[in-house]
Amino acid sequence: MILPILLAAASVSTPPCATGAWAAKAGGQTIFKLEIENNSTGTTAIWTRPDQFGFDGDTFSNINGHVVRRVASEAHVNDGDLILSFEDPEPNSTPDMLRVRCAQVGHISVTFMGPDFDPFDFEKTSSNEAQLGPWDAKTAYTRKILRQTNGEMTNIFDADQADRQAEHINFSVVGPADEKRRRRTQELIDAGALQSGEDFYHAAFIFQHGSKADDYLKAHLLSMVAAARGSAGAIWISAATLDRYLRAIGRPQVLGTQFTAPKGSPATQEPYDRNLISDAMRKALRVPPLAEQEKYRQDYTVHEAKSRKP
Repeated sequence: MILPILLAAASVSTPPCATGAWAAKAGGQTIFKLEIENNSTGTTAIWTRPDQFGFDGDTFSNINGHVVRRVASEAHVNDGDLILSFEDPEPNSTPDMLRVRCAQVGHISVTFMGPDFDPFDFEKTSSNEAQLGPWDAKTAYTRKILRQTNGEMTNIFDADQADRQAEHINFSVVGPADEKRRRRTQELIDAGALQSGEDFYHAAFIFQHGSKADDYLKAHLLSMVAAARGSAGAIWISAATLDRYLRAIGRPQVLGTQFTAPKGSPATQEPYDRNLISDAMRKALRVPPLAEQEKYRQDYTVHEAKSRKP
């Protein structure tokens, strides 16, 4: 086993709020531990972590191997943040660089420099607490990320929904408003202003109410991000946008979320491929089974017939 060499510069003055023992958790388990100390010889830092793991930005998986302790080979302060360098024992590897920033009392924010990951929240602990492992290699451990919901995106979504509360929607008014909402939502997306699952859930609805296939495809992709970021309602909108996109490109829907009521005819879901997806999969996607869909179709037919009576 090769022990890393400590090369911390004596001139480093670590921000006092960054010193101490810190733990980062995912799925209720401590995944990383960081111990930072300022002394007469400079700054020392020890990063304790699993030897091997997979990570996609939110979730740790396939954690295995022993617990390893890496000692910082270099430490310096940049714009008030502590930059730590840890040598990677793999041949021809570049060092792992961590940027440590003081957050609220009892927390530090740690960013892995290089990969585009959201910062990790490390909570104050003690050297004797928050022992790492054991982990189950078959279990996925998802960390909690506090992402702020964009107030403007929420207002855009609320306006979209309010325009659809009337029994008879005046699309000569709502259509141009929808287009304006889509333009502004795209600007927010391009600016990186949407962060939370709710943001992407709201944006998916805005593009679902678009007018062309690309709008529905974009809505589907936005709903996938929303689901990945913990929005519970995003599973259904993901299913609905897929069906709407398929119909827009001349393919039958496969989940049964889309209904139309041609004037003078019963409500229909056609074209609809009912065989590709099972009811078990529909349930997993928060979509009613075929029998419930048929009942809804019949009720929708009656409702539309009544609403068209003079």
